[in-house]
Amino acid sequence: MQAADHITGLVGPIGRISGFPTVDELNHFADGLAAAYPEGVSITELGRSRGGDPIRAVRVGTGRRHILVFGNPHPNEPIGMATIRHLLGRMAVDDAATAGATWHFLLCVDPDGTRLNEGWFAGPHTRTGVARGFYRPPAAEQPEWCFPTVWRGRSVGIPLQETEAMMALIDRTRPALIASLHNAEFGGGFFYTSGGEPEYWSALTDRLAAADVPIYHGEPDAPGARTLAQGVFELPLFGSMADLLAAQGLDAVTALGGGGCRDYTARYGTAILVCELPLWVDERIGDGSAGDRVLGDLLDATAADYRALAEVASEVLARVADRLSGRSPFERSVRALVAGLPGLAVSRQAAPQRNRIATRGEIFVGQYDWTAMLRLRLGGMLLRLLDDEYRRDRAPALAAERDRFAAVFDQWCADVEQNAPGVAVPLERLVRIQAESIMLAATRLRDGRAI
Repeated sequence: MQAADHITGLVGPIGRISGFPTVDELNHFADGLAAAYPEGVSITELGRSRGGDPIRAVRVGTGRRHILVFGNPHPNEPIGMATIRHLLGRMAVDDAATAGATWHFLLCVDPDGTRLNEGWFAGPHTRTGVARGFYRPPAAEQPEWCFPTVWRGRSVGIPLQETEAMMALIDRTRPALIASLHNAEFGGGFFYTSGGEPEYWSALTDRLAAADVPIYHGEPDAPGARTLAQGVFELPLFGSMADLLAAQGLDAVTALGGGGCRDYTARYGTAILVCELPLWVDERIGDGSAGDRVLGDLLDATAADYRALAEVASEVLARVADRLSGRSPFERSVRALVAGLPGLAVSRQAAPQRNRIATRGEIFVGQYDWTAMLRLRLGGMLLRLLDDEYRRDRAPALAAERDRFAAVFDQWCADVEQNAPGVAVPLERLVRIQAESIMLAATRLRDGRAI
């Protein structure tokens, strides 16, 4: 308890948070800190995004160990930007909060993609409301999964400009720790680490319990990730993930993009912590009682849902093929997700222990976490694509298809709103979980304990 109190004290009080900061708002906040505390806070432009936005890192602290914190590596996951805002504000006024390290906060890894999500940052935050303003790039356009690496003698991973900025910061600082801040839309909370020990893993999940956020009980979304403890998984290297996907007959490079930060920082012995938190929770997720379905049947049904979803979206794209400009980021994302759904179906069916009875929680997660999440993500981006293209040329065919598909998407949304709207987790609780998890790793690093 004393250690937990110490961590809480370093993080400090967190007031009510009603929305997520935008790219411009976080930049403005950082500029204000640098102006107010010029001796303790400095800002470096690491490069530019593909859209011309600066990729900026804010440095605070003077310790010999360097810690990197990545905000918004996936642009639909903005909890980390709010967490960075809090930690920066805290460390600028209290050097003790740096835990004896030098910190580098990369404010927003993907500002271009983040701007395409900002329409829902201020709220109201509902599952379907977020879906209507949702954007997530395909794997080849996700900066955190475009690090260069080698697999089976083949060079993979084509670094984006944003990735090159991350690489430059990593090479300059040779960090002892990287904390990458993520979130999901719905489900439970969990962590990826590159190592550690049981005491560390339980301390991480204690943060979830203290904030009344359920621990995720399902399979990790990183292929082949090893379970270290309930709610804690080992972050796999590219090679192990690619080998598993290849064994399933899938195109691993297309599915994964390239290496992750763990692959790139292996040369420096950097520890990695990834915080994955839900915006909404539902007590049914953790129901471990026996359900009325065999797990294999559940997995097969989920895979069939994935294939059916791909078919629906493919038919929409085919009907408007001659009206698509090829310039919309939503088209690239929709096409990549449609192409990836069959592989996701195969991976879902390959889960072990297919002959046992599924828990009620697993049944609920299969329908209203995985399947519903993909419907909301794909449907929201497909509708935005049709809107985007219609604004370009006002083609009646686009308007007709937009209205037709909007009715389908409305049905998907109504299902979620009626059966699994989720309970929104107060944003300040989510920020506290991330901030305390990072500080836990930082203090263990300071004290020479395994992370």
